[in-house]
Amino acid sequence: MTTEGDSEGKRSAPPTPGRPRDSRIDAAIIAATRELILETGYPALSLSAIAARAGTTTAAIYRRWSNKAQLVHEAVLSAEAVAPPGTSGGDIRADIRALVETVRTMFDSPEVRSALPGLIADTVAAPEVHAMMIDRLAGDLAAFESRFGHERRADDQLPMLAEVVAGTAIFRILIRRDAALDDTWVDQMTELITDRWPPGPERRS
Repeated sequence: MTTEGDSEGKRSAPPTPGRPRDSRIDAAIIAATRELILETGYPALSLSAIAARAGTTTAAIYRRWSNKAQLVHEAVLSAEAVAPPGTSGGDIRADIRALVETVRTMFDSPEVRSALPGLIADTVAAPEVHAMMIDRLAGDLAAFESRFGHERRADDQLPMLAEVVAGTAIFRILIRRDAALDDTWVDQMTELITDRWPPGPERRS
């Protein structure tokens, strides 16, 4: 049996040209999506409910986003501001902690925790959303790679250390739904990585 939310989530019609977008409608749709994600969860979320909450129409939503997954990605991930990493003066532990804290900021919100399982499943059928998620991670995390001195392989879009930290956070959210990405998690991840980090020239005796 196909529900309204299912059919809306799988529709993939490209946005149609027309009048310039009204930023107030955009903001209302994003806000409604974030609110309803917490109230209904991702699977039950429907574009008609979002439109009603935002005071607009599903047609207005489809002029802006191709499907539910694309809208939810922008609402709960792209809209999250992640501060760029600062300069640690060569302290590798501080650099790695900054990476772990960046990942924590990216994923540790109620909206992301609620949406992530269904959003990941829907990216299988929505290559453009998958590309958006990778681009988001690459934009936020790839800046760390030169500071660690570990170049990525030619076919990788993310440095491996970023994959390890982000993957751990995602796995924790998916498998241990109530487990916190708190300061203790940040401390433990930082220690787990730095305790095994090969010493650089400045650290060798």
